[in-house]
Amino acid sequence: MKKILISSMNGPIAIELISYLKKKFYIIGCDRQSFGLGKKICDEFYISPNGNSVKFINFLNKIGKKVDQIFLFADEELLNVSINRKKLKNVINKILISPHKTIHLCNNKDLLKKFLKKELYKPISENNKVIIKPKIGRGSKNQIILNDKKNNFYNFFSKKNEFIIEKFIDGKEFTVDCVFDKKNTLIFALPRERIIKSNLSIVGKISKNRKILNYINNLSTKLNFIGNVNIQVILDKKKNIHLIDINPRVSGSIIFSIMAGFDPFLMAYSINNNLKINMPTKIKYDEIFYRYWKTYNKY
Repeated sequence: MKKILISSMNGPIAIELISYLKKKFYIIGCDRQSFGLGKKICDEFYISPNGNSVKFINFLNKIGKKVDQIFLFADEELLNVSINRKKLKNVINKILISPHKTIHLCNNKDLLKKFLKKELYKPISENNKVIIKPKIGRGSKNQIILNDKKNNFYNFFSKKNEFIIEKFIDGKEFTVDCVFDKKNTLIFALPRERIIKSNLSIVGKISKNRKILNYINNLSTKLNFIGNVNIQVILDKKKNIHLIDINPRVSGSIIFSIMAGFDPFLMAYSINNNLKINMPTKIKYDEIFYRYWKTYNKY
C-alpha cells in the first residue's frame, strides 16, 4: 500500500479524513500539537516542529524518505517549503504545491488584493458595511464586521498594518475544491455552498454552478496553481461573484467533496506520480452533507 504523509493531523478534521484515506493509503500523520486524536488513528504519527522553522525542513527531509507523497495542510508549512525547495531536493518531488510566488501572494490578503486589483475587492464608501480581517490569517478567525466606517473600531484597525478592511458582501458563500496539474491546468473543480459554518464548514451543499467554474478558470490564468487549491467566493443577490480567499492547499472541509464523489487526494497523487487520472463521473450534485464532532471519553 502506498504511503502518504499528512500534516496537521491532530486537529478537528483528522478523524473523518484519516478514516477515509486509510482505505486507500498507509497514513503517516504529523502535527506540532501533541494533544489530539489523530495519532490514535494514523498508521504512524510524529510530532513535528513548527511549520515555519528550519527544523520543519529537516523533519520533512527525514520523514519524507518513508513516503510516496506529502500533503501539507498548514499555510506556514507551504510557504516554508516553497522557499526551501533546494534544501528539500531529496523529497521535493513528493510534494505537489504551487510556486513560491503564488503561495506568497495567497498567504497575504493585502498582496493578493494589489496583484489582482479590481478583480478582488469592491471599493468602500462611507455607508458601507465592512469586514476587518488579518492580512495573514486562517479561516474566519479574528474577523470583525462593522455596519459602517463611523466607528471607533474602524479608526483603530485602519491604522493597524497587519489588518485589511474590505467591503462586506452579503450573499451565498462557496468553497471550490480544485486540483491542477504540473502545467497549471485545472483538472477538476467542485463548488459547494457553505450552509452553516463556524470557522470550519459544518453543513455544505454540492453545487454545479457553471458561472463559478468559469470564474475559477479565468482566475487560474492569473496565478500559477499546481496541485490542491481551494478558492472561496461569494455570490451576491445579483449573481455577481466576489473573491474572498485563495488557499493553495487542500481545504479543511475537503471531506464534503470526498463524500460527493471527488477525491482531491487521489487525483493529486495520480498527477504527481504520472498515473492515469480517473475523473469523477458520479458527483452528488445538490446534495447537502453534514459533519459533526464525536465526543471521546478517553484520550
